[in-house]
Amino acid sequence: MSQPTLAETVGPLLRTPDICQVGAVPILYPILEGLGLRAEINVLRPSKADIDLGRIAILLTLNRLMASQPMYKVGAWASTTVIPRVFSLPVAQLYDNRLGRAMDALYPVIGEVWCRLAARAVRQEGVDLSAVHWDITSFYFEGEYTESDLARYGHSRDHRSEAKQANLGLSVTSRDRMPILYQALAGNTDDRTTPVPYIHALVAFLGRPELAALGVRPIIVSDCKMIIPAAVFACHDHHLYYLGSLPLENQVKQLIASVPDEELAAHELSYRPKRKPPKGQPFISYRGVWRPFTFTYQGESVTDRALVVWSAGKERLDQQKRKTYLKRLLNGLANIQRQLNTGKYRKRDYVVEQLSCVRRGNPAKPLVDVELTSEDGALQLHFCINRERLAAAQRLDGKYALATNALHLTSDEALTYFKAEDGVEKAIAVVKGPLRVRPVFLHTDERIQVLVFFNLVALLVRAILALRLKRAGLSYSVDQVLFEFASWDAVYQRFSDDSQVPQLGPVPALQQEVLMALHLPPATRYVADAPLLISA
Repeated sequence: MSQPTLAETVGPLLRTPDICQVGAVPILYPILEGLGLRAEINVLRPSKADIDLGRIAILLTLNRLMASQPMYKVGAWASTTVIPRVFSLPVAQLYDNRLGRAMDALYPVIGEVWCRLAARAVRQEGVDLSAVHWDITSFYFEGEYTESDLARYGHSRDHRSEAKQANLGLSVTSRDRMPILYQALAGNTDDRTTPVPYIHALVAFLGRPELAALGVRPIIVSDCKMIIPAAVFACHDHHLYYLGSLPLENQVKQLIASVPDEELAAHELSYRPKRKPPKGQPFISYRGVWRPFTFTYQGESVTDRALVVWSAGKERLDQQKRKTYLKRLLNGLANIQRQLNTGKYRKRDYVVEQLSCVRRGNPAKPLVDVELTSEDGALQLHFCINRERLAAAQRLDGKYALATNALHLTSDEALTYFKAEDGVEKAIAVVKGPLRVRPVFLHTDERIQVLVFFNLVALLVRAILALRLKRAGLSYSVDQVLFEFASWDAVYQRFSDDSQVPQLGPVPALQQEVLMALHLPPATRYVADAPLLISA
């Protein structure tokens, strides 16, 4: 009688294997471990529950990074990954109400946890704090949210005016695009009310024991909502620098008009945008001239300076936009004129209403004089371009002004810092794109705040990963790395006695290159028999 083969011996003992996603856990968890996410939360919010809040925080952050899901789907997603095994998280306890209660418990400490994590990231990664950017975005909600203080109707940057929203203020560093501060705001918050509280928050953050020794005095870069008298004086009071575009009001228009084109032409700047000019169009240098600029607030005045900038690209854009808006306005007026004294257009009140609709929101409105005369049934409409106002608008084409109190900045440095504002815009795009902070389905402000917190922790991890990839000489983007790691699996071969043998799937070349370049722990630790984390 022949000896049974190995397959014949072992086969009856085998059960269907479990295939679990390893994904990017081996590159993401070491960052969370280094930041001390679990430890900080468990210190500030100790728990006697089987699953400490620190491990819940790791789960929710990894979910944001790897496959952002609504809370009620997180448990099902986790069950397809190595995360429950690695971090000792029983899947049966990862239901949405359990996660919701954890979010409620975390809410009182998320502000302090964030500051600790961000400060540690700055110190560990040697983040450059010489310039920081501040901007505001919005994210919308599904549902009524009648009891929410955050969810409000307001100016929608998502073009979802029918939905309630919350605003998110975000500050990132200029060079490394590292998020350092954020604030969730009510959806109807006036942007002009946000700069001064942000300045106070930045001062408090920089004054933390972990950062005070750095003695940093950063330049705050923002758009025109930052450059208001109250914020300018706050920067002076706290010995901070500011840099941003001035809103195009009469005082600023006069400032720009005071610089002759000949003077601008004589002051070309060496700044070069990363984006190449359209094919067939040679690059034309930016131009810039300094002028003093005075702010007045509560009876006091301070004179800083403004860089009047001219850009060929902006000039083309201004001309194209004005042409488009003028054409739209003139066509609308002509359409009303054709229907005058017919049907509803016999009534003056109706025509006035239609004229208002045609002009509403059109930036070219001041450039066209409109006159409606006579009474119902005999109405006359006259309109024409105001050539004087048109000429004044054309003189501003391509020009804007950047105000600052940083006297040490050259023209090129000021423009370069300002143009880096797209760094915070890209960070916002990540929050609203891959991290999917919108739409929001949570139904308490506290849980919304905690969801925003986890999105920002995820953004912090992404920024650290991007910085480390760059320093390691790798040209891969974070999105590319996360995509390539997403298909990495582990197989847990189960046997009839309920034992199992874990095996890590093959490591493709890109994953191996990244793991080695970043000097990360062996990935086998994420498929070991014993969990990496157990109860605190």
